[in-house]
Parts: sequence; structure tokens; C-alpha cells
Amino acid sequence: MSENNKIGRISTQEDFFKRMDLEMPNQPKIDRSKIDINEIGLFKNYFVALCTDLTIYKQLFSDVNSIQILNEFSPVIFGRLQSSYLERICLKIACLLDPATSGRDGVNKNMTLRRFTELCNSNELNSLVIELESFYESTGIKKWRNKVLAHTDLKAAMGQLDFELKFEVADLENIVIFIQEIIDLIEDPTTTSDTRVKLPNGNDVYTFLEKLNSI
Repeated sequence: MSENNKIGRISTQEDFFKRMDLEMPNQPKIDRSKIDINEIGLFKNYFVALCTDLTIYKQLFSDVNSIQILNEFSPVIFGRLQSSYLERICLKIACLLDPATSGRDGVNKNMTLRRFTELCNSNELNSLVIELESFYESTGIKKWRNKVLAHTDLKAAMGQLDFELKFEVADLENIVIFIQEIIDLIEDPTTTSDTRVKLPNGNDVYTFLEKLNSI
């Protein structure tokens, strides 16, 4: 990932809520003493990659003009790319929302949102994560990842596993925004980050589409 790919605007929380004409929320009580700066930095790098993927996906496959150009060029190839990109995004989300530990007796530490919120020892943060996880599970992505994307579950392959995918791109955006809000609370509750990513000029989706359309 290019270092130029950055999450968009960062503003003070007061400015953001004033701009959106919203009331300022109460700030949760958070113990940040156990948070490792390097670990949360790695988490944020992974998260920026997810935001970049989601930005590219939206610009490529949610815009009418873009879809027309891609279909005229090769509907089969870009249809496969769309499916692969969507799976990639869902896998990244699933990894970030995994438990804090895994393996026998929780011997393996995971770089997940749960890990950082548990270290913060905050009831408010735990409530937010539970709300996020509930919405995430309602989309069907968690079971899809565990039974289909990450493993070849026989019942799933034979259509005998009862689960349903119920999400749209807007739901993926909401999950990403929710994760960013929790990270902002952990790092600095007075700031609000924008999850939209600005790609480098000349290497953005619109330049790519112009080149593709000119062929």
C-alpha cells in the first residue's frame, strides 16, 4: 500500500459535531496505560488498507458510469474482480472483529479491536463493541467467513448450512465507520477521523477508468 493512501480528514470532535449539527457525546472513561503504541499503529495500518479497499470498491462497482465502462471492457473479468474484492473486504473486517485471543486457553494474542478495548477496561467501550459485533453478525459475514471464505465447510458447500448474507456496501461502510469511532475514542476522544481515503493523483480510480475507456 502506498504511503500516500491516508484516511481523509481529521478534525476536532467539537468541530465535527458542530458541522454536523449534532450534540456532543459523553466521553467514556478509558484506561490507556496498557495500550502499546506500536500495536495500535499496526492495527491502524491494517485498517487504512481496509478503508482503501472499500474506497476503491465503491468507486469501481457502485458508480453507474464506472460499471458501464467495466462491462463494456470485460464483464466476465471485472465481475470476478468485483466478487474477489468484496470477499477481501469482508475477510479484513472479520479479522479486525475476531476475539482478543485464540488457540487453547487463549495463548495467541490477536491484533483485533477486542484486544484494545479489553485492555482499556472501559464499560462504555465494551458496550460499543458489543453493539458493533451484534450488527456485524446480523449481516451473515462472520459465518460466511468461517464456513466458506476461510474453510471449505462440507455442509456449506452442499447448501445444507442455514445462513444468509444480508448486507450492502452501506453496511460495510457503517462497520468501518463504527470501528474508526472506537479507535478514535481509544486514542483521542476529542478527534473524529474520516474513513474515506484519497488516492494519489494519477493512481486513482477515475484515472484508471479514463485509461480503460480510451483503449
